[in-house]
Amino acid sequence: MFHNRWQWILGVWAILFLSTIDPCPAAKRMRVLGDVGEAGSGPPPAGMTGKGGLHIPQGKSVSFNYNMNDGDGFRWDIQYNGNIGQGTNYVYSGGMYCQIAGNNISSNGQGWLNESGDELEIGPYQYGNMRIYRRIKVYKDRGLARWMDIFENTTASDQTLQVQIYSYLNYGIGQTITTSGTAAFGEKDWAFITQSMGGNNVPSLLHVVCDKRSKLRPNLNIQNNQIFVSYNVTVPASKVVVLCYFESQSNSTDNHQKLLKQFPLTKLLKDLSPTVRKLILNFPTTTGLLDDIDLERNEINDGVFLTNGDPVFGTVTNEQFLVETSFGSLTIPSKQVIGMVAGGEEGTLKAILNDGQVVCGKLPDDKLVVEIPSMGTLKVPFDRVRQLAYRISKERPEDIPFAGPYIVLRTGSRLSFDPASINLSFRTKHGTVPLDGKELLRIALDNPGNGVHKAVFLNGSNLAGFLQPEKITANLKLGAKMEITRDLVHQFEFAAEEAPDETLTCAVLTNGDKLFGELVESKFKLTTDYGEMTIAPGSIRTITFSPSQQGRAVVALWDTSVLRGQLDQGELEFQILSGPKLKLPPGECVSITRTQALPPKQVREQVDKLVARLGSEFFKDRQEATESLMKLGAGIIPLLKKHLDTKDPEVRQRIEDIIEKLGGSKVGPAAPRGPMMQRGMMMING
Repeated sequence: MFHNRWQWILGVWAILFLSTIDPCPAAKRMRVLGDVGEAGSGPPPAGMTGKGGLHIPQGKSVSFNYNMNDGDGFRWDIQYNGNIGQGTNYVYSGGMYCQIAGNNISSNGQGWLNESGDELEIGPYQYGNMRIYRRIKVYKDRGLARWMDIFENTTASDQTLQVQIYSYLNYGIGQTITTSGTAAFGEKDWAFITQSMGGNNVPSLLHVVCDKRSKLRPNLNIQNNQIFVSYNVTVPASKVVVLCYFESQSNSTDNHQKLLKQFPLTKLLKDLSPTVRKLILNFPTTTGLLDDIDLERNEINDGVFLTNGDPVFGTVTNEQFLVETSFGSLTIPSKQVIGMVAGGEEGTLKAILNDGQVVCGKLPDDKLVVEIPSMGTLKVPFDRVRQLAYRISKERPEDIPFAGPYIVLRTGSRLSFDPASINLSFRTKHGTVPLDGKELLRIALDNPGNGVHKAVFLNGSNLAGFLQPEKITANLKLGAKMEITRDLVHQFEFAAEEAPDETLTCAVLTNGDKLFGELVESKFKLTTDYGEMTIAPGSIRTITFSPSQQGRAVVALWDTSVLRGQLDQGELEFQILSGPKLKLPPGECVSITRTQALPPKQVREQVDKLVARLGSEFFKDRQEATESLMKLGAGIIPLLKKHLDTKDPEVRQRIEDIIEKLGGSKVGPAAPRGPMMQRGMMMING
């Protein structure tokens, strides 16, 4: 290439000079304007680094720009903000910036690389009392990259952040496709594809911003060539949370749509420990039932890993396994097993089944039979096996979703059971109540013996008590009938996730219990210093109980009126929805909060009439109705929200404006899609 020594020197000088030039000056100008905070220095907190840990060990340092190619050959040029400069064929003009309240997260000019060379980290970036790190992983075995933004709260109080992930593309966006198949990003969408108008050589981009089951979902705004993904993040006091996102470049949108049909989330997060995965807010707490079990599986052959460290690869030919457990012997067909790992006690193995069950015990008589192609057969005693991992297949999948109720034993077994076969009750401070599996998320028996147990209901209610009976009988999915003592049970899992209802009344008790449901009382009598009041529960916004004077309470009503006095009830009847009824002594209550305090009947009727006038053909009537509703105050907001399902766009707009002026948020039933619903977002379809 160079014909003499001087040309070689000039060539090297040119390369070094060009490497100092920012390939994206517009992005750099924005970065300088946005970086109000400073990048911190020093290593991540002790005990949080290492394989699978929250941080990459600070070994090999890297300077920016730093280039990596993914498994499909696409280029990811990482800048010192942890963003992408240009990508492949200039698809980006500065992408995947992370901004907090207008301030860009950045490094101090350097980052550090993991041992395998496919992931780097920058930080800490100091934003107030928040320490923030960015991890960027470019997968070598697929066309995908992952970002993890780590937020560490160093204060003793919760912190709420407005986090925005934004990208500038080099060309206008010609088409947007969401996971629901439409152009507009809706409440159930979790990813979207954008296709630039730069020609066939410019990759389409896939943006995975949350999981389909995620409770934390972002808002999306696309304008011409700009993409803004915004999250509202709360970081608890002295805690750490993580946001995670995936990006992919591809030569066609069809490739991305195929990827979304079977997005391999479990595999993509498998390099992280279960503890770290649980910190990720915008993906489910667990990605599957196998999160806490690390099987070294592949799609080619079965793997047997011996206790001396030797690996053996081939085909395991055992037809079944006999496992001696703490509750009896089980014969398990091998086609149901995806792997085995050494158990907690010496000589035990955990057999992991293809429906997520785990059977822990000893396999005394059999040997593991492994056929090695063109070589022969090995027969390995099970006490020499550290791990058996069957190859990944349709019958033995990698990710296993929640498949029904199961019981977790203290031995490590996780067994599916028929919830109708058990009869459980809970002895609480408020009486003994029956437990119905259809209403429960889980029952946690935190301590063996006489420890306090906890029942968690689907709506989020937490109730402390003592599980009964002492001996538990359950019909197992594996065909056996299990009889065990309560002390052998770690927990029951009845459902995959909660189903909270924000409209329910919340009762907080002095022992920490939090109950969601409704007050059953028809009315309350409150003796104040100025007279006796009769109060309908529907008009109550909050009741706050005195910690020192039993029955003394402060009652806030729907119209913000406040009454102080003595409740005449010795017990308050409260029903967990759907669930049991409890009788709560006022002395054991901290507060009761109703999210939908309603005015008296005459006020409700007045609101309905005024809302009807908002649709009048006469402007004067519409204005008078608007002003009259405003005068009724913030207490009518729950009533107004019930009218947000109107098909009249002007009436809906007026109701939204009134709610906002009264201090509420415009949240209500979904309206028909149309121009009114697309304000602030431009979706371009080619």
